Amino acid sequence: MPIDGEHHENESRYLLVRSGGLRCAIPVAATKVVRKAPVVFPLPGSASRLLGLARVAGEPVAVVDLHALLDPASGRSGEHNLTVVLRRPGGSSTVGLAVGEAFGVITIADREDRRENDPGWIAGRTSVEGRSVAILDPERFFVEGGSR
Repeated sequence: MPIDGEHHENESRYLLVRSGGLRCAIPVAATKVVRKAPVVFPLPGSASRLLGLARVAGEPVAVVDLHALLDPASGRSGEHNLTVVLRRPGGSSTVGLAVGEAFGVITIADREDRRENDPGWIAGRTSVEGRSVAILDPERFFVEGGSR
């Protein structure tokens, strides 16, 4: 993935991804690995956003459909080309986010507050090349329900 050259103190680096029609920015510091989508084994009775368990770099990882997580009314995106594995800040827990595409690392200096109807997984918003991008809060992926 391409990485931006300069980095300033007031800016943060994010992995820009797309899941369905949604574009999201994931903090690079929380990203453990980005891989081609692994084989996922469904878990009977689990929430529809949970695709199942996969083995990534020899470890079991719960894989969640990012699109279904951010827009539950629309359901799963059906496009799971990559898995972005997040690590829990200050811990060893991980979760995989199924996404359609990763564009590379971007730097975000300015961002808007989250919208009133945004789920807890979204920390704020920004615009990249004229498109709205949801900035994800990785800590919320490790909290039951992801609400604030």
